[in-house]
Amino acid sequence: MKWMLGALLASALGTGCGPGSAADVLLNLDLIVATNAADSFSIAGVSTSFSGTRTYSWSCSKGQANLSIGTTLTNGSIRLEAFDSTGALVHDNTYEAALIGGVDAVTKCGASAGTWTLRFTFDHALWTGALTVHADTLDDADRISIGGTGDLDVSLIYEPGWDANPVHVSVGGMSGGSVRVRLWDGSGVLVYDQTVSGVGGGLPDATGVAGTWMVQIDFIHCISAGGVTLTQL
Repeated sequence: MKWMLGALLASALGTGCGPGSAADVLLNLDLIVATNAADSFSIAGVSTSFSGTRTYSWSCSKGQANLSIGTTLTNGSIRLEAFDSTGALVHDNTYEAALIGGVDAVTKCGASAGTWTLRFTFDHALWTGALTVHADTLDDADRISIGGTGDLDVSLIYEPGWDANPVHVSVGGMSGGSVRVRLWDGSGVLVYDQTVSGVGGGLPDATGVAGTWMVQIDFIHCISAGGVTLTQL
């Protein structure tokens, strides 16, 4: 996949300018390639302004999947919806520009294994990179990491499975705006609510009842922010 994208870009850049040239085509390039295998899915490409929806059936042998978005998104948005084998919605976030760093996260814990449905909705997306979904076959500890941002104003929601051990929260600094992090524990009680602006850093840990937690991260007119991470100690 990387070889194909590289060859395409090199070919376009090397064939001159002018109307109808490959360089002109490059300015309107939308190349989206999906690799769909049991327990491992990826959608990769190069897009200058792609709008459209791609829906896939995917075989997942576990009740949770790990998400990795190794993408630079400088315009538009990419929405990822995931439904487990019963049709239950286990992930629904819209990743908006400008998202400079990658994202590592999880789908809702305790879902049903089997044939999942993955739906990607692109809205004038200017992006390069790959979005991957892998079945949590190693039963890794649930972790959420949002990379750096440009100017971002969006809310992201995740439902990890955490026990009663403390959850460590870290928010990098930003030149403008703020980041708000809220956590509801396994009993549905709000156990954490912190807003960071300016200089970031380590925050108090969160503690609560084991189970399926809900994490809501609000980027509020956030400019040049560092990463946001949540990990169980």
